[in-house]
Amino acid sequence: MIIDTHTHWGIVWEDKYGTDPSEWLKVCDRHGVDMSALMTHRGLTINSDMKRCNDIVRETCDRSGGRLFPLATVHPDFGEPSLREFERCVNDLDMRGLKLHPWIQGFSTSGTVMDELCRLCGAFNVPMIFHDGTPCYSMPSQIGGLALRFPDTKFVLGHAGLLELWRSALSFLKRCPNLYAILCGPHFAGMTAIVKKIDENKLMWGTDFGFGWSDSIEYRKGLIDIIAMHDSKRTKIMGDNAVRIFKLKI
Repeated sequence: MIIDTHTHWGIVWEDKYGTDPSEWLKVCDRHGVDMSALMTHRGLTINSDMKRCNDIVRETCDRSGGRLFPLATVHPDFGEPSLREFERCVNDLDMRGLKLHPWIQGFSTSGTVMDELCRLCGAFNVPMIFHDGTPCYSMPSQIGGLALRFPDTKFVLGHAGLLELWRSALSFLKRCPNLYAILCGPHFAGMTAIVKKIDENKLMWGTDFGFGWSDSIEYRKGLIDIIAMHDSKRTKIMGDNAVRIFKLKI
C-alpha cells in the first residue's frame, strides 16, 4: 500500500471542483497511490474562515471513497478559539492529526497556545505535522525543541528539513524518540542519508501535491523509488508507518 502523507486541497482545486476529489484521485491512480492525508491550503491564510476550511477538507475526504483522510489546521495566534476548533476537528470531524505552517501562518512555536495544542495532541494521541525547513519560524530545531519539551506528543517534520536543513532534521530525529519525518523535500543525497541513519519506523513518504496543478507525485515517487533500501523498510515508509501513526482503518 502506498500512502501519501503530505497533500493539500489546493485553492485552485477547491475553486474549480469544490469538494469533489474525482480529478485529484485520477492523478493518484496514475502513480499507484492508494491513500493520501489531506490538509487545507486556503486555511493557511490568516484571513481564512478556519472552521469552514476544515469542514471543506472533511467533506472532500467523505467524497473520496475512503482514499483521503483529513488533517486539521488552526491558527495558534487566534488563542482560545483555536483550541476549541481543534477539539471540534478531532471529536466531531474525526481528523487524524494537526497540520501547522509557522512560516505561512506567521507564528512562533514558543507561544502559550502552542503549548496547549501540543498537550491536546498528546491527550488525543494524534500527531502534530509541521512545515519545516524554512527560517525563521519553521526550522527542524524548533520542532525538535517542542518534541523534547512534550515527550508524550508525536511530532512530524513535514519536509524532513527540505534542501538545506535536512542535517538538522536528521540530528533531532536521532535525538527525539517522539519525532517523525515525512520524506518530502530533501534532495536525493539528503533523503538517502535519512533513510540510512534513521529508524525506519519513524519515516513516511509525501509529495506536497495540490498546492497548484503540477504533478509533484511523479517527482517525489521517482526520487524515493531509486533510493536503495530493503523491501521491508520501503513497505513501512511508503504506507505501513502511516497506518500506525495516523491510526488508519484499512
